[in-house]
Amino acid sequence: MASAVASLGGYDHVDAVAVDIPEGTSAPEFAHRVLAATPEWVHRLLDVRDKITAPFGLHTQTRVAVPDIRIESGRKLGPILVRTVSEEEVLGGEDDKHLGFRASFAVRPTPAGGLEGVFTTVIRYHNRAGRLYFKAIQPFHNLIIPRLVAGGFTSPSR
Repeated sequence: MASAVASLGGYDHVDAVAVDIPEGTSAPEFAHRVLAATPEWVHRLLDVRDKITAPFGLHTQTRVAVPDIRIESGRKLGPILVRTVSEEEVLGGEDDKHLGFRASFAVRPTPAGGLEGVFTTVIRYHNRAGRLYFKAIQPFHNLIIPRLVAGGFTSPSR
């Protein structure tokens, strides 16, 4: 999370979802599995979001087919621009005129000796519109993110 906050210069909202993952899973593998497991209903919601926000000049996303998902710096994967990639963390996000967000896909050992994947979202509002926008989408964010993270793994904890 520290790298996500640092890249935004601070934060107004942060949340994280953790899930147990198989030993040996790297952050790029974790990110790939989460992004590849995005259900069609989430893509449709993002399409609706794009239609509503495009007239206001906000960034829209381009869907990436599962075979084309490659976790590489500089790749745009739906709403996430991949910024940095290491074995321990994939950091992505976007800066728009209303807010900036970062999405961190990190892997870390658990106290019990296993491994967990942690998806952290960090938001920094640029103006009042950013705050209002996030308040409007936050219920969807809270519904979607745990389901995405759990895609193919065990039950998420928040």
